[in-house]
Amino acid sequence: KPPWGSPAMLALSALSTSFLVPALRSSPPLFSLPAQSAGLSPAPPAVVAGAARRGGGVVRMEETEGPSETLQALGVAGGLTAFCFAFFYALTSAGVDDVVAGNLLLVALAAAGAGLFFFDGGATQAALEASAVQQVANEEGDLMEQAPLLPPASLPAAAAATSTAAAAASLESEGVLFVDGLLEASEAARLRSHVEEWLETAKTEAADDTAPEQRFGGVLSRASRYDLYLPLDPPVASALEACAAQLAPLLEQVLGEDPELFELSALISDRGAPRQPVHPDTGFTPQTALLTAFVALQEVTPDLGPTFFLAGTHTRAAHERFNGEPGEKLQLLRSSPRRIGTLPAGAATLFDSRLLHGGGENAQGRRVLFYFTFKARESPRLPKGSLLASLRYRHSLRSLLGAPAAAA
Repeated sequence: KPPWGSPAMLALSALSTSFLVPALRSSPPLFSLPAQSAGLSPAPPAVVAGAARRGGGVVRMEETEGPSETLQALGVAGGLTAFCFAFFYALTSAGVDDVVAGNLLLVALAAAGAGLFFFDGGATQAALEASAVQQVANEEGDLMEQAPLLPPASLPAAAAATSTAAAAASLESEGVLFVDGLLEASEAARLRSHVEEWLETAKTEAADDTAPEQRFGGVLSRASRYDLYLPLDPPVASALEACAAQLAPLLEQVLGEDPELFELSALISDRGAPRQPVHPDTGFTPQTALLTAFVALQEVTPDLGPTFFLAGTHTRAAHERFNGEPGEKLQLLRSSPRRIGTLPAGAATLFDSRLLHGGGENAQGRRVLFYFTFKARESPRLPKGSLLASLRYRHSLRSLLGAPAAAA
């Protein structure tokens, strides 16, 4: 009789491989520090659809760089195929009918798939969600290549302090402002070294479950990316004070009197970090709720995956298009002028949390951004930002600068 089991076995092998590879590629043995080791949950699929806060307490620990995903996929595919052949051969050698052997192989593969999907701590679901998010990010990147690219434009830090009205008008118009010279290059280099030392300490504490408080924040497209909460120790406090002193007039002009320190962290992107989906850090509000400064701790070149900003998309109309019909979102991405956050060391981008933006693909090496966010006192309730719990609700702009704080 025809060996019906053999073609069935091959077809099932290919099908099971395509289903199981994403799960096995993300399983704990492939990474030295899986997300679960820090007690974290996978990113929700809602990030694909629209707004998602960078520090919303969703995803905390990052995978360390491992072998190429292609090599991993080929290895898993080869292993599964070999298993299918060996299992089928063993059954038929024992006298089991070909058709019965093929059916038993189907049952075994279905059981393995069900085990991975339902009993692996969410690794399979997280892998599928991450794959969907990345597909969206790549498609968005292709669309944005059709949009106008604005020429570089920046304001010296001194001008941001003295020409506050002009700087505020630029922020109101575009939602982002480039500021040169917030930190000296030497101070930026010292802070980068300090951040990298703190990263290793935080990773060790997370792996050993000895951290006294949460160290990592949520970040989209988290492979090879970290959102590392920073302590207010001398190197960080010195840099924060230097930056905040120069931006204070502008921050109060836009956010109102004595805004609250809402985030203090570092965004670290290593080689291989993929492009992020387009997102705002908060949904639309009638008034600016948060202003965030990304300060480059080394020169940020195009190969390091600089942040991209879609100028003018912090408005109600832009958010409605972004979260509305798919065609409206596509047209928004095709037509919104872009600014790219290539920066010299010590320079910064100051942007409105409602602005659509995202991190670029890092094809070169480590990029470290020191960042801080101030929150308007009259703003609506927001999810917790990327800030150590021990610092939350304790500092304002004026208190950090040694000036009398505003009355609560």
